[in-house]
Amino acid sequence: MVETGDLRDMLNTLWTDTGSKSGPSMQKEIDFLVFKTHESPLAPIDIISDRRTVTSLCLLYSSMQWLANGLSQIRHVVPESECVKRASSRPQRSRRWTLLELKRPHTVEEPTQLPLNQEAAATFDGITHSMRALAVDALFTLQVDIRCGIAHMLAQMLKAPYTLSYPTQNPDANVLSLNADLISFDDNVSTYLHPKEHRFIVSGLAALVDALLVSNASQIRSMNANGCGRMQLNILVLQQTLKAIEGDVSLSRSAHFFELFAEGAEAVVAKAKGAGPNDAAFSLEETKTLLELCHSEALQSTQREPAVHAKKRLEEHLRQLEDSL
Repeated sequence: MVETGDLRDMLNTLWTDTGSKSGPSMQKEIDFLVFKTHESPLAPIDIISDRRTVTSLCLLYSSMQWLANGLSQIRHVVPESECVKRASSRPQRSRRWTLLELKRPHTVEEPTQLPLNQEAAATFDGITHSMRALAVDALFTLQVDIRCGIAHMLAQMLKAPYTLSYPTQNPDANVLSLNADLISFDDNVSTYLHPKEHRFIVSGLAALVDALLVSNASQIRSMNANGCGRMQLNILVLQQTLKAIEGDVSLSRSAHFFELFAEGAEAVVAKAKGAGPNDAAFSLEETKTLLELCHSEALQSTQREPAVHAKKRLEEHLRQLEDSL
């Protein structure tokens, strides 16, 4: 997934821009992942679940970079004329090494060098380039894998029931599991990688969660006020964890989305009417999803009259929404 194509180009740009405010590049990756995970939902087999594998990828990146840097430091290209001169002046008889010679102190400490002719240097450079490429592949795999894990766990969370008979003080089990995975992953990455690599991997996680919760809200089958309360608790718990990992971040957009649900369908339409084309908090499709959620409990009623009435009200609200836009 990260070897070639659009995602690889995005990752290269993000890696180059690490440390700068690369908002457009980050948003481009988020939009790409939201679209792809919606088009082809992920399964557990698509995600790295073993913490030891994450550690191994971190160590692979660090060791390949260290080895490539070390080899580059001893690389020393020798002109062809000097290579011929060295070969002709090389002593023919073999020398015997003695303990006295080994104990002889070195008066001048010379840097270690690996003399290479042009042909050998080209092969040598190809090897070091392959090492660096393997290191970057490991780094990019870590960056994408944690995002795929988030997308999968949030999809499971949205499939949970949100038509609850009573208020709850406990977040969804999938949220607790995702929190544990995020904390474990961040602990590994921050332990075995440098701050720049850590920042590259975790930057934008909150923005991705925020986008996924809103764009995939249509996966919620039905919701009532108690279910909305649970969703808001889920968002709060995720936000606290992401703040500990990423810094000063928030899930403000998804929080606002479900706050509007709590205010009701009439408030959703009124706010959509009051907002200009460039000031709307949500797209037309997202607002339609929100209106469908507002009527979802009644639409799922086993009694015919409430379901028919809810369908008519939903059609009326959707018509008002489209007229206003």
